[in-house]
Amino acid sequence: MKVPLTSSHGIYRDTDASVRVRRWCREQLQHRDVTHSLTRLETPLGSTTVLSTGTRAGLPPVVLLPGTGLNAATTLPTVRLLHGKHRVFVPDIPGEPGLSSSHRPHRHRLRAYGAWLDNLLPQLSAEPVILVGHALGAAIALAATPSAGIAALVLVNPAGLVPLTPTRALTRLRTRSIRNSRGGNSERILTHLLSPRYLADENLTDWFSMLTRDCTPSRPPRRLPTDTVRRWAGQLPIIVATGEHDTLLEPERLRDPVRSLLDVELRTIPRCGHLTLRERPHAVAELITQLP
Repeated sequence: MKVPLTSSHGIYRDTDASVRVRRWCREQLQHRDVTHSLTRLETPLGSTTVLSTGTRAGLPPVVLLPGTGLNAATTLPTVRLLHGKHRVFVPDIPGEPGLSSSHRPHRHRLRAYGAWLDNLLPQLSAEPVILVGHALGAAIALAATPSAGIAALVLVNPAGLVPLTPTRALTRLRTRSIRNSRGGNSERILTHLLSPRYLADENLTDWFSMLTRDCTPSRPPRRLPTDTVRRWAGQLPIIVATGEHDTLLEPERLRDPVRSLLDVELRTIPRCGHLTLRERPHAVAELITQLP
């Protein structure tokens, strides 16, 4: 019996929730000052919508893989800083809230996402790309196959190297959100994901309210097999960074695995928590400029 790649149900609580989330994403993209196009591509995980923007300035294209609960519409602060120097592609990850397929992989989640990325990259660019992965997106990047089509890796708040360790308070809030879908816990959830010095804007708060109200939460990404991660070491330039205040992937837990598995030193982004693509987009852009 063939095992299905995607689950039999989508991530949204009902059809109206799907409509609300997709409408919100399209409205954000329409009203922001980033000129772009949206392309729908067929992949092993179903329909994948990709935002394309930016210029061809002689620098490698950037493929940005957002983390859990994020997508092209919610990562525009980072996209805005990159598209003046690079051609930028941001796929909404299938099985995450956004404009792509609403179905998550049924089994072997990261392996399925790695195969999805292997299929997607040649559809985006004929030249080697800089692969920038945030959180779940970083784990997906590491689960993909190293190839000549990838010029460099930039991994930010990377999942897949160590288990995620949400605090007890955050776990309670997420459990409460599953039982009560009215979305009232979003601001408190954000306090556990962001740096203490970062004040979430209304846009981000609205998005997390929508997530808790309209979407079923996903499981945290598992740690990747050691051999899967070590394939990348020494093959291409790699930068790995996490937030000083990331309570899910603390610098002290990531430092040794990053060194032993990828042969690079972990960088710490000051005044930053887990949502670097929103908190410190300039830091992400700076990491890319530091690639050799």
